[in-house]
Amino acid sequence: MDVVDAIRKRRAVRNYTDRPIPQETLDRMLRLALSAPTGSGAQAWSLLVVQDADRRARVADLVIAGGGRYFAEMRPWKDDVSDDEKQAWGRESAEKVLASYRQVPAWVFGLVVPRDNYPASMREGGHIDDVISVGFAMENLFLVARSEGIGSVPTTAFQRFEKDRLREILGLPPEVDPVILTPLGYPQEFPEGRPVAMKKTFRSWKSLVHDETWGNTRE
Repeated sequence: MDVVDAIRKRRAVRNYTDRPIPQETLDRMLRLALSAPTGSGAQAWSLLVVQDADRRARVADLVIAGGGRYFAEMRPWKDDVSDDEKQAWGRESAEKVLASYRQVPAWVFGLVVPRDNYPASMREGGHIDDVISVGFAMENLFLVARSEGIGSVPTTAFQRFEKDRLREILGLPPEVDPVILTPLGYPQEFPEGRPVAMKKTFRSWKSLVHDETWGNTRE
């Protein structure tokens, strides 16, 4: 699959099989991910790969629990719905949508690893550069995964609810930040098109391209 097809056909995959990923395929994907641009050449990143069965299970449980909280908090609710009802709905939804996360053969975490590459006067902006650079690497990973018939889904929120537990599972020092993660595995099937709910709100590319000045969109 060429890069144009990989871009067009990449979709968020949430239904996985337990089929293992050949190690040489995984190695190639990781190598290509890390050929992405990196701000100031700092390589202020690392990719942490989890394949151990016990650790994969612990990660999956944490992510599914975080997904439940995310779903509950993102859904608009009427005023008469209690917090317990919201959280129960979120947990049930996450178990339905994300249950196959427990059988994916690999998890990949995109980590910001500070390299102290910026002077104090530029440190805040430098951190933003480092986070963006991790995003570049992960997008490479998503596209090369799709070209190999492997599914992924960028996840930036679920792990935030349990970051201390995640650090314990992964053995992360406090200065290393897991800003994004993805399961990697062969999907039951690749989604086609966009979810119905997203079709109602998804903006066309022309509405997001402004020529010369703000507001002069191609739409």
